[in-house]
Amino acid sequence: MKLNQPPNPESLVTIKQMVEQNAARFAAGVAFQAKKDGIYQRVTYGEVYHVVESLAAGLKAQGVGRGDRIALLSENRIEWALAYLSIIYAGAVVVPLDAMITVESLTTILNESGARGIILAGRFLNMVLHARSDLPALNLIINLDARENYEGVQAYPRLVEVAFHSTEKPAEIKLDDLAAIVYTSGTTGIAKGVMLTHGNIMSNVYAVYSMFKVDHHDNFLSVLPLHHTFECTAGFLAPFYAGARITYAEGFKSYQLLANMQETGVTIMCGVPLMYRLFYDGIQREIQARGPLAVVTFGLLTVAAKMAKWLFKKNIGRTLFRSFHKKIGGKLRFWVAGAAATDPAVIHGFDVFGVTIIQGYGLTEASPIIAACTEEHNRRGSVGRPLSGVEVKIFRPDRHGIGEIIARGPNIMQGYYQRPDLTAEVIKDGWLYTGDLGYLDRDGYLFITGRSKDLIVTGSGVNVYPEEIEFRLGRIPLIKEACVLGLKLEKGVHRGGEEVLAVVFPDLAYCESFLRQKGLTPTREIIEEMIHEEIRKLNDRTAEFQRIMQTRIVYNELPKTSTRKVKRHELRKELGL
Repeated sequence: MKLNQPPNPESLVTIKQMVEQNAARFAAGVAFQAKKDGIYQRVTYGEVYHVVESLAAGLKAQGVGRGDRIALLSENRIEWALAYLSIIYAGAVVVPLDAMITVESLTTILNESGARGIILAGRFLNMVLHARSDLPALNLIINLDARENYEGVQAYPRLVEVAFHSTEKPAEIKLDDLAAIVYTSGTTGIAKGVMLTHGNIMSNVYAVYSMFKVDHHDNFLSVLPLHHTFECTAGFLAPFYAGARITYAEGFKSYQLLANMQETGVTIMCGVPLMYRLFYDGIQREIQARGPLAVVTFGLLTVAAKMAKWLFKKNIGRTLFRSFHKKIGGKLRFWVAGAAATDPAVIHGFDVFGVTIIQGYGLTEASPIIAACTEEHNRRGSVGRPLSGVEVKIFRPDRHGIGEIIARGPNIMQGYYQRPDLTAEVIKDGWLYTGDLGYLDRDGYLFITGRSKDLIVTGSGVNVYPEEIEFRLGRIPLIKEACVLGLKLEKGVHRGGEEVLAVVFPDLAYCESFLRQKGLTPTREIIEEMIHEEIRKLNDRTAEFQRIMQTRIVYNELPKTSTRKVKRHELRKELGL
């Protein structure tokens, strides 16, 4: 359903134009800040413009042309943002990479995208140099942490300095020009590059900016990885568009986040459910540690806050729990939760404290936000209404109104890079078929009920595609068939999320032959130990969020369709899941 008119196309600007406009509007305002050696380093909007313009000129001087793909590999830091903007400002296409990437995935993505250059943090240099012989298109490496050029590696500061006085005109960029290719794991073991134009990204930025009424008084705490489109749009580009300040967290531990909030007066933060769960559990443990009196006092304050909201429709949590708000800087407006469902108990618990947690919904293919709640319209259990200009429908709803969520709007991707076949599977007549299940209530609020895809979402909100892990398991000779499922966690800080469960059917003929060659008598115990050992080795070279946490070995073929696809739901029933 269509709730709002889309932003006037004439009001949209490219990412390049945004940098230029902000240099004039917010020249002296702080754009980015990060704590280093106990001191906050700051970069103003005016300085951002000069650095971005200079680095873009430096890239062009190195032969980077319009449409060239340049990868970006680094942890969250000021230089990540500057490099991202510079690549796009030069007319090139940025390919953001996961800082937890493996050498295998790095090589695949750089080759798939045809990246001719990469800007990286120093700690990733050896990884890239090790893989360089397998990267024929890569001819430019820029090290963010090097002071001088050496052995074909460009030093970021030197490149900026050399190009600072360049008279070369910047590239002309239009809204329908490609700005980024964001790789998301494929369901066939092959990475898919989501193509996003300036118009895709900036329409989403404009909608978020308008919906949340962000302005130059706001200070965002950036915690989630910037290569993730959720953080890139909601925690970087949208606040940048508004002239807000962006503070990069110095770490992920609660005490580090609290310190950054208190020291800088953070107003907004984007996070995943696990982060808020850990935060909330930490508060509960602290109260318990203070003794019975603290527990009783906290209980009374909680009752008072609930009564005030029930009787007077007013949240007095900020007043009753002023010591907590002082710890987090005293200026917090709200927290945003995305990437997975948030435990309602955590949302309610923080609401008692006077802290609003807003949920949203989206995916990389939508730049990424499709719907979100707001401070004024925050319906519990819902992921909110569609953003301005975004249409949402429920495809083939059942009698309860639940069906596949489909969306269209200016934020929907152009397709998967060089994969028209995969694009055609998810975009039909302009509608993006998300693979997620949900319904719209009578007021237009969207509720997510499940997934039609077999996506696994961990407690920290990271997506895991089963086929990608099955592809790796299939390379193990001991294993004849494998199916990967998401196992729902009912306890602990990760509850509500899923962990990876591998169901394995051994290749008994191979196992027996292998053991006899070694002079061993084949037994199920020995076969299972060998398989467990191979999976341990696989986990050692796999990103943490994709590691197999449980393995079940079965001795019958897995249930399949006529096309030899495993019937996941039937397998779940057989295993009692």
